[in-house]
Amino acid sequence: MFKKKPNIKPLSPIRSSDRRKIADQIIADYTLELPTVEVAEAGSDEQANTTAVGLGALRNSLLPDNSLSARFTTTAGPNLKQVSGTIYAGAHPGEDQRILWLKIEDRLYPTGYQLLTFIATVYTLWHNPGLVPLLHTPEVVLRKLRGGADLMTPGLARGPPFPSKATKDAIVAIASLEDATVPMVVGVCEIDVSALQQVQGSKGHAVRGVHWAGDEIWAWSTSGKPGGKAPDHIGGWDTEEETSNLDKEMETLHTEDPEEGLDDDQDDGGVALNNPSEQTHNEYVDGEDALPYEKVDVEDKELSTKGEDHFLQAGSFLLTVVD
Repeated sequence: MFKKKPNIKPLSPIRSSDRRKIADQIIADYTLELPTVEVAEAGSDEQANTTAVGLGALRNSLLPDNSLSARFTTTAGPNLKQVSGTIYAGAHPGEDQRILWLKIEDRLYPTGYQLLTFIATVYTLWHNPGLVPLLHTPEVVLRKLRGGADLMTPGLARGPPFPSKATKDAIVAIASLEDATVPMVVGVCEIDVSALQQVQGSKGHAVRGVHWAGDEIWAWSTSGKPGGKAPDHIGGWDTEEETSNLDKEMETLHTEDPEEGLDDDQDDGGVALNNPSEQTHNEYVDGEDALPYEKVDVEDKELSTKGEDHFLQAGSFLLTVVD
């Protein structure tokens, strides 16, 4: 949606009372818990003060003091549908001012029993682990998502099981297997990902991309500086369950014969490499930047060393595209 620069009107300061209301709405919509703070005795004044401090800290983490807002317009989809809404920009301590939230008009994103109107950007996710369900995909697929492609069901990794809140129309984040704690894409589930029993052999879209590190929302800055660098690791996204799933997946990668899954008649969701002309669509991504019949080679210089290791163990991927 934001591959091309949106038209953003002049920014205006958000009044303190409005900022608190917006933050409280986000807390309610995302069913967030207040930060855990030790208190003296239940019912004491100190407990009440601590609760207020915890709420204030959470508000500031979501939407810092002195935040600004502005209206924007852009286009989306192959038909270039007109989209409008509001951006909310702010600066976390020691950082540049960035767009932290998006509010798109006439589009409610239901998650469970909630209706979400505010969409977090990667900058907000980097400061608020666990805010949305986190899905994973190989780095080579993530690169396509960061070019505007949508994630197809076979591109999902580290599951099943998948996060229970990754239901149809839920807002989710996507990270690579190689940097599993750093969300790089924000999207909306096109299906109930949490209910998937397997992804091998599955077809169709899983997540529609809305925003990613590298788009014009990420690049926006009042100072003219380039977009912010992603952290190397974010504690809080690597829960015990996610770590367990990753360990199982890595064990599979280490024990699996790299030559398996390359046969023409395989039915486990791998991509046959012997005759790419028979591949009629991209199993992993769909979008304008997913190039046709692109073979991802382990010697691709753009891949990180960690990414090379994974693909040397797991075999090569073949990506194809629906034009």
